[in-house]
Amino acid sequence: MKLTNSTAKNNLITLKGQVLTRHAIYRHGQLVLQYYIKTADGPVLVELNNQHIVCFCRQVDVDKLTPHLDKVTVKPLTMVDFNHHAVCGLYFSSNSALKQLTRIANDLGINLYEADIRPEQRFLVERFIAFNIECQGEIGHSRQNLPVMQCFRARQLSDVNNRDDEVRKPCLRVISLDFECSMKGELYSVGLYGEHYQKVIMVGEPSLENESADYISWVANEVSLIHKLIQWFSDYDPDIIIGWAVVVFDLALLYKRCQLHNIALKIGRGGTELTWKVENKYRPETLSLPGRVVLDGIDWLKAAFYQFDSFSLENVSRVLLDEGKAIHDVENRGGEITQMFHSDKLQLAHYNLTDSRLVWDIFEKTNLLAFAIERAKLTGLEFGRVGASVAAFYHLYLPHLHRSGFVAPHMPASDGLESPGGYVMDSIPGYYKNVLVLDFKSLYPSIIRTFLIDPKGLVEGLKLAETSGNNNPELVEGFLGAQFHRQEPILPKLIARLAAQREQAKQDKNEPLSQAIKIIMNSLYGVLGSRGCVFHDAKLASSITMRGHQIMKLTKLWIEQMGYKVIYGDTDSTFVWLGDSPELSAQSIGQQLAITMTQKWQEWCKEHYQLTSFLELEFESHFQQFIMPTLRGSELGSKKRYVGMKLDKQAKPQIIFKGMEQVRSDWTPLSKRIQLQLYQRFFNQQDITAFLSSQISLLKQGHFDQELVFTKRLKRNVEDYTAKSTPHVKAAKLMAEYQQQEQWLKKGAVIKYVMTITGVEPVCDKKWHLDYDYYTEKQIKPIAEPILLLLGESFDNFLNGQMLLI
Repeated sequence: MKLTNSTAKNNLITLKGQVLTRHAIYRHGQLVLQYYIKTADGPVLVELNNQHIVCFCRQVDVDKLTPHLDKVTVKPLTMVDFNHHAVCGLYFSSNSALKQLTRIANDLGINLYEADIRPEQRFLVERFIAFNIECQGEIGHSRQNLPVMQCFRARQLSDVNNRDDEVRKPCLRVISLDFECSMKGELYSVGLYGEHYQKVIMVGEPSLENESADYISWVANEVSLIHKLIQWFSDYDPDIIIGWAVVVFDLALLYKRCQLHNIALKIGRGGTELTWKVENKYRPETLSLPGRVVLDGIDWLKAAFYQFDSFSLENVSRVLLDEGKAIHDVENRGGEITQMFHSDKLQLAHYNLTDSRLVWDIFEKTNLLAFAIERAKLTGLEFGRVGASVAAFYHLYLPHLHRSGFVAPHMPASDGLESPGGYVMDSIPGYYKNVLVLDFKSLYPSIIRTFLIDPKGLVEGLKLAETSGNNNPELVEGFLGAQFHRQEPILPKLIARLAAQREQAKQDKNEPLSQAIKIIMNSLYGVLGSRGCVFHDAKLASSITMRGHQIMKLTKLWIEQMGYKVIYGDTDSTFVWLGDSPELSAQSIGQQLAITMTQKWQEWCKEHYQLTSFLELEFESHFQQFIMPTLRGSELGSKKRYVGMKLDKQAKPQIIFKGMEQVRSDWTPLSKRIQLQLYQRFFNQQDITAFLSSQISLLKQGHFDQELVFTKRLKRNVEDYTAKSTPHVKAAKLMAEYQQQEQWLKKGAVIKYVMTITGVEPVCDKKWHLDYDYYTEKQIKPIAEPILLLLGESFDNFLNGQMLLI
């Protein structure tokens, strides 16, 4: 491959590209870091030889460790730990040497710092390299048409310094992959769908009656299919594989079938094998596929905060694309797939390819690939890795911490003290007209930025307070005894940079980047409040949440001093009742309140702390009608539950449910439909009781039987549930018994069941006598009671009245 997008200087080649995967291997006793880079001219394997694993210890502990340091290089550093003890750097040539010293240090009661950071990660972290990279070195040789660079130096390549028109951007090659198989896991076919590309590798041969589709490649058997697919990976050479449960099902299944047939699964770049870091743990975080990134549609939709009643491909594609799978019986597709394989392979190929295309279309519709790329650029996490907010925090924070002269702590410092959660105000239940919702924009990140909340700042602040007292003007007081140093805080500056990037992304209409930044900014508090993070300290977390409590309470006070009533507040949202007939338009009042409160916080922060406030209140919405229900069986107002009606962007009435049965997946379609219709009728001043009476009557006549099905997914295997009588668990066991199929007992199985006069029963081909009284009491009463109470009626009295009419 000719590297036309590289530059040469002093016989060294400079490459610019994107980091796809990262690895650490040992060759001839040396640690080698490997980075598979995609350049505009194609993939390159970049290697750094003779590297070291690094961690730290206190200099005063070195003498105790000296007898055990025969395979370790020790270097005194001008850095300190969070207790201000000078530290040394420990440099290991192998992971086994690190593990051995870790065990010894534990026995001696000596702390090693940052010992869990993998070397292939640290190399990038210390250089601020996230996704885009510039490498300088020599191209030594190629491995199966994959150039290998011996790298001497690397640096961050930001989008800013990569905008030179002469630098061509890498074009990532994506393929959507999907397998079809028998109920026992034998491979029938594999569908491959990409941009202007479609292919199905199918076991068998075309029938004489039907001409084969040109996208089908026929093979004799499963073994031939696997070998054909391995060759396809070498020829097509995709950078990214997308799919639905593509790791836990498709790639795991392919790996198991290769084991069965003793085939090396060489589908990685340069002829490398797909492997798993933990035996029999087929998860995205344990997958190792050198040079190729795997993105699972389910995981990435969740990472982007999409919500669906079910994340099945059938449901998500119906919701997003208004199209479903190319099969008659989705719920029992296993049998139908086998039937197609034996009787209509062309139809099976169409079904297989359709599944692959649906995944592709979902990624296109939701911009998931762009979102995953922007997330990798921001966090420095491996491209394709979801979750891992603690690891993302380390990548963002550590290089700045090290340059400030500190190493990360050995363990969390909260000593069992925990911070409270977000502030939730006691609500004032009732029916209201003209309720405004005012939201603080990114409240917790804004608190961190405004009040200089920072792990390093806390350490330096507490030290300064010890020597000069808490009244030192260089300190900002937090909560639980926290003191933060004003000079050079790290986290507030990181948030300031992210906030500026998000505003720019909004101006550029770059929604994937804007969403990625929002998620990362909001995760920063969660990281500091997590015991899984070594920076966790209750002083940090409480200085965020308790400040949030203070902000919400003062905001309520100031708004009520202006003559309005605050009826509810939750974390960062304040609900303001304007009265039934406000003098000005609700829009004008909401905008003015937001401006006034923002200004008051600017004045307050300057007066009390001499700080610049980044707290910003926004006018979010105006509910023309609003209901804050009571707790069931109580006169107290509920929390995190309300219903309101407002106008959408087209000025059409829209009903918003929060925390109600309407937005919960464990309620029947009947209860959701009736609840929506009840509130529509209430807000439109239509009759409630006559409608409710007719619905109950029709229910008992069997008109709504199709709406009485509960749907719930098993979160673990049935055998692992302690409450075996839980309805969906009981239904799963009965379904497995009726159909003689163990799949209904496995984690992830979607269980559909109904309540009959003899108890819970699964939905299958049997007919049940449904318990209509159960549905009336457990599904209709809870959603009707709040409305009836507003009318001065109770459900029991209403129902008794209905009985008297019969």
